Amino acid sequence: MTQPPGPYPPGPPPYAQVPPKRSKGPLLIVGGLILFLVVLIVTGLVLFVNRGDGKPVAHESTPPARTKPSDPKAVEFRRVLTSKPGHCATPSLAGTACDDKGNVYTLGKVELDGSNVSEVKSGFDPARGTSWYVNLNLDPEGTKLFGQLTASIAKQEPPANLLAIVVHGEVAAAPAVQSAITGGEVQISGGYTRETAEALAKKITG
Repeated sequence: MTQPPGPYPPGPPPYAQVPPKRSKGPLLIVGGLILFLVVLIVTGLVLFVNRGDGKPVAHESTPPARTKPSDPKAVEFRRVLTSKPGHCATPSLAGTACDDKGNVYTLGKVELDGSNVSEVKSGFDPARGTSWYVNLNLDPEGTKLFGQLTASIAKQEPPANLLAIVVHGEVAAAPAVQSAITGGEVQISGGYTRETAEALAKKITG
């Protein structure tokens, strides 16, 4: 386009088109979206890492089953001196304890306790049909003490051949000892169902 002749005042030519100023609104919106996406991505990575670090998430409320006594000193292994049905005194007389069937046991000293137990679990032996049992694994010190205790008890006549497992002052089980147990693995069996075996294991572990 040509301009008409003549002098012109300073400034843009009368016919020149001045480009309009661009609004910063769209740029601010785009920048805000980019910042939001960056924050969202970073947050997602943090949540992914936290959920994948092997720790339980908040909604997992079921605790894992215990495999060791929660109160080691409350679990005692004691030889049985006498056993008879009767009335359980409350509190129990010194040196005595009862089971849940009302049997009263006179007991020897504590010869090892729950601190020597490294694992407690119930199990099923298919070779015995429907026979359930409770298995205790002992640490090296417990293995030695238990071997000495069972070697002595196995030579005795009933009821002195019984070994009482006392939990919080109550006889949880009193199995007969047939021979010395020196391998550090103790299996309590005899008429247990799945429910009663699991209940005994839970009683010992707390």
